[in-house]
Amino acid sequence: MKHEVADSGITLALGGIGIRGALNIGLLQAIAEAKIPIKKVVATGISTMIGAHFALGRDPGELLPRITQFLEENRRSMWEIEQLGGLTAGEKRMAARSMSYFLRESLFCRANLTRMGVFSWELVEANLSQAFGASTLSDLKIPFAVSVVDIARGEETLLSEGSIVDLVRAGIAFPGLFPPVEIRGHRYVSSATYCGLPLFSLNDADRPILAVLYPERREARRPRSMIEVLARVDEIRGNVLTQQILSKADRVIRLRAPGGSNWSSFRRLERAIPLVRQACMEEISGWNADGLTRWPLQSS
Repeated sequence: MKHEVADSGITLALGGIGIRGALNIGLLQAIAEAKIPIKKVVATGISTMIGAHFALGRDPGELLPRITQFLEENRRSMWEIEQLGGLTAGEKRMAARSMSYFLRESLFCRANLTRMGVFSWELVEANLSQAFGASTLSDLKIPFAVSVVDIARGEETLLSEGSIVDLVRAGIAFPGLFPPVEIRGHRYVSSATYCGLPLFSLNDADRPILAVLYPERREARRPRSMIEVLARVDEIRGNVLTQQILSKADRVIRLRAPGGSNWSSFRRLERAIPLVRQACMEEISGWNADGLTRWPLQSS
């Protein structure tokens, strides 16, 4: 895939919590098709993989089979076994009064809450190596940076040094899911759960800035555990912060799920990405390509 690169182009801020980050494949395909010049790509979360692949001059759509296959193969361990004790809801109700259940819960908490992440990096290393190999910053066709949180300094920052694999690893180091990533003596985690869009560290030199806002889930279900309560509160905080920071973007494409469908499932990615691409193309078609640097502050 050929990209238009220019010093006077736009900065792409790629975010999206969880699977929604992979929907940026559709955005990037639309940007490339419209031949909009790009001067920088900044990403966080799963968008880090997508953005890095794009910045290397590749078609981000090539990653879709790899992402869906990985999530399908690891679905049980990533989305079901994390329930305390690895029991289904029905099994938990049946075993709730038994001593074995109590011991099982206790052992799970002791094993998981005393380590740096539920999963080790071995879970994704093979996929990252196959996707990016020994690629370095010198291989980039477009300048690329990853938005992370320095947990020692307590601040968000942009990483643009090191191997591509290291940068991607830092971008997907979701707190609690994977251990922090150490680069040059600093420990980083993804900024995706802190704020859905990597806009904090961008400045006037990065303008004009384009961001995409994806629809939230249709309704918040009632929390069933203290972990879900904590997660929901953190999600609310992140959504508020994302809305507050949107003013830093010169153009925001606000996507809506067609027919009220939920885009947050990886099983819907193959169907959803073309819809995102089409929606972005329709938005882009209304822009004056010769006036990118004179964008109004927000789109409707």
